[in-house]
Amino acid sequence: MLEPHATVILLAGARELTEPGIVPGTLADIAFNIAEGPIIVRHGACPGERSADQAASDWINSIGNRHGVLEDPMPADWDNCTPDCPADPGHRRRKKPGDTAHPGLLPDYCPAAGPRRNAGMVAKLPRPTWMVAFPEPGQPNYGTRNCMRLAKRAGIPVKEVAA
Repeated sequence: MLEPHATVILLAGARELTEPGIVPGTLADIAFNIAEGPIIVRHGACPGERSADQAASDWINSIGNRHGVLEDPMPADWDNCTPDCPADPGHRRRKKPGDTAHPGLLPDYCPAAGPRRNAGMVAKLPRPTWMVAFPEPGQPNYGTRNCMRLAKRAGIPVKEVAA
């Protein structure tokens, strides 16, 4: 159960960070020096040992609940479309061999799943107090930038952390 009066930090970042250690360091600084009360880190649960989401999850699980930091993972549903998706089934994309970015059971995925998940992370209650973003320099960071735009439009302050 999520704490209704917690500080919710929306986190987004690259799937392949050069310096994934920047994520737990930033979260520790927020948790122990800036925020007051319980903290919820909401992230997209993107897999990958060097992803920002995995680095956040690993840190939260390593400190346990003893510091009042909880996680709210919200993975994208890559297998399923919604009524908002184009009626043409051709909008789905075929997974390439070894694709770990779009986990699911099907051999193809809905390309709208990531942006749909990002919108859900921004809108979910309790609303995020602010956002911390970890884009990888020199990469397009489509999902991270999408989430940053959605957060800004919703009036959520965004702090971009560069490696």
